[in-house]
Amino acid sequence: MTKLKWPKFLVIVRHGESEQNLAEDLLQKGVGELLKKQQAIRDADIPLTEEGISQARLTGKYLAEKPKFDICFSSPYKRTLQTSEAIISNLGYDLKIYKDNRLREKEFGRLHGMSTEDIKEKYPEEFEDRKRDGKYWYRLPRGENYPDVEDRVHAFLDKLHRSWAGKNVLVVTHQVCYKSFRTLFEHLDEEQVLQLPETPNCGIQVYELDTSTVKEGRMKLVEYDVVVY
Repeated sequence: MTKLKWPKFLVIVRHGESEQNLAEDLLQKGVGELLKKQQAIRDADIPLTEEGISQARLTGKYLAEKPKFDICFSSPYKRTLQTSEAIISNLGYDLKIYKDNRLREKEFGRLHGMSTEDIKEKYPEEFEDRKRDGKYWYRLPRGENYPDVEDRVHAFLDKLHRSWAGKNVLVVTHQVCYKSFRTLFEHLDEEQVLQLPETPNCGIQVYELDTSTVKEGRMKLVEYDVVVY
């Protein structure tokens, strides 16, 4: 009997709207005070807004119509755990959450919570470095770049391959991790990654195991950036 290589059903969800997301949206409208407050909060402790909780609950109701999950893996950050809990509370069955550090947000280091103008004013050399290296390759001071996150997700995929092949898996994570799953499954390069649209809050990415061409199976993307609110 051929051993399957991947989960039978894999769903990746970005967390719901967080207070940081709301602050960034307000900054675009010329209201930056809330973003300043976010700089004093550890990234791991940023919670969901009420809207974010509502988004997650509706996502759970949508996923309740999908195949029953065997496990949920979540970033250990507060906003992802809140999203996981709100989704699970609407599935209609209990589901254990395993925290996995490899699913955490990209590390922003000393630039956490800063607007582009803040960076240009306080760290002009970093501003110029980012212009030179580009969004994909630029590594944030004391932080990470896209390939760093992809390395983490690659290690997580090894875990799925070893322990959860043939199972139904739910993953709740952050935007760069969310994109990294598609990057790795489809072997996307820098240009292709940067062409991916901004992932909406509670965006849903769905893969099914396709055994039509390879007996152990390959992951086939069937939904991307679906939102249900």
